[in-house]
Amino acid sequence: MIFSGANVCNTECMVNMKICKMDKFIIAIVIACVAFIFSGCNEEKGLVENSSSSNESESSQDSSEHDYYNRGYESFGSFFGDQVGSNILAAQKIKGSVKMPSERDIKVKNKNGANRTVSDIKKIVRMRVPGLRHVYEKYLKKGHKFRGKITLKLTIAADGGVTDVSIVSSTTQNREFDAEIQQYIRRWFFHREKTGETTVTIPFTFTE
Repeated sequence: MIFSGANVCNTECMVNMKICKMDKFIIAIVIACVAFIFSGCNEEKGLVENSSSSNESESSQDSSEHDYYNRGYESFGSFFGDQVGSNILAAQKIKGSVKMPSERDIKVKNKNGANRTVSDIKKIVRMRVPGLRHVYEKYLKKGHKFRGKITLKLTIAADGGVTDVSIVSSTTQNREFDAEIQQYIRRWFFHREKTGETTVTIPFTFTE
């Protein structure tokens, strides 16, 4: 089949037109993408600027809630975000303290050949103080605000295990906490003796 020069020219023109249209379409897509990216950057910049200015000028709860929204808390709600943040901050700030008793505060009485000294008892107690503080801080984080001193009486068997713990006195006014401290100390172990048992009276002071 023989094509005339006019037909060939028309075909080439149609191909060139299609290529031109495709190029324009691709360019249009690229321009749209660039415009979308820049608009997103401008919007983010506007949010940051609005958030910054809101932080500087806020003086009421309403303006504070508005600032939370600008920062992206709208998906969770202003109240939810604020409440979680407050709880985390409160948990971080809550610290309890347990005063290590001095040797003169620890009373030791050996029976039936046991030979434990105040110094021996104090070494074990010093290692266990972080555990006492952990129990105390657990109650503080629950919202129980209290302090006080608990004096306990321990009976230590020859194998080092604590066979009995009783509360001599307490000023914490928190019976649940006192009972948990009592149970925690019951799991302590001291050094072994060949025979006999030791009775120890010891105070612990808890403060925030």
